[in-house]
Amino acid sequence: MASTEINKTKILVKVHEPLIAIMQHKIDAACLKRDAFLDKALRVEAEFLRKEIATPNSDKAKSFITAQLSDLKLKPLNLLLSTETVDLINEVCKEKNVPRDAFLNRFFLLLIASDTILTALLREFLEEDGYSETIEGYLEANWTELCDVMSLDFLFLIRNAIDAFESFISEFSPFINLRLIMDKIARDNKDNEKISQYKGDMYSFPFAKKAFQNLPSRYDDLEIKNAIGFNTFMTDEQVKKLEDLDAQINAESGKDKILAIMQKEKQARAEKTKLFLAEKTKSEGEAK
Repeated sequence: MASTEINKTKILVKVHEPLIAIMQHKIDAACLKRDAFLDKALRVEAEFLRKEIATPNSDKAKSFITAQLSDLKLKPLNLLLSTETVDLINEVCKEKNVPRDAFLNRFFLLLIASDTILTALLREFLEEDGYSETIEGYLEANWTELCDVMSLDFLFLIRNAIDAFESFISEFSPFINLRLIMDKIARDNKDNEKISQYKGDMYSFPFAKKAFQNLPSRYDDLEIKNAIGFNTFMTDEQVKKLEDLDAQINAESGKDKILAIMQKEKQARAEKTKLFLAEKTKSEGEAK
């Protein structure tokens, strides 16, 4: 059988460091070659990125997301991908005005995400649906309906496992379950504009800044205090809201520092006055 040679190219990306080791462990456990798998998965996801972000980011939103990326513990990572995949990623990121590293970090985060992490990321989405349990519980509660939507019948028509795996990796998103959950919640809450607007559009849904603040202590090594850098789309209104909040927090923080300094100066002045009066009383007593 003649094989078609694939042109490949190296790209350097900056990835939140804890994600790299976790991703490599999971890929090794799945008996996959990292870059070969990522090439196919990223090609699929780049098309979803194009589809799910209807309006490109404004330059302001792109700059804001890029700045938030710096809060992550970024480490350079070399990937050897097909030229076709790299060109597609670059083309879509340019078209939608998305920081490329934000797209890749979001992809890597979701690729390694446990149910606990997904619950944290989609907490607002789940709670708007009136569901306060874990994403695992949501899956179990809605398993029958979700299975009816996600048809994998083709896997049973393929007679060997290798072809089935290759078809699944090449044709399906690694985040198919996540999109089905988001789509179902959006459809079940069509009158709630806050979540109905997404309809499974995973890349347009913004993660909250403090999404990870209530994770169990066993996730401390993830070292994510600010999740905004994992966003691929934000409206200018969302950016302004966060900027105003940060400004308020910084102002309050600055005010507290100034008040603390003033309080120390007040105490020091009181001590000096006390000593002065004591010395004066003593001097007057000796004079008599």
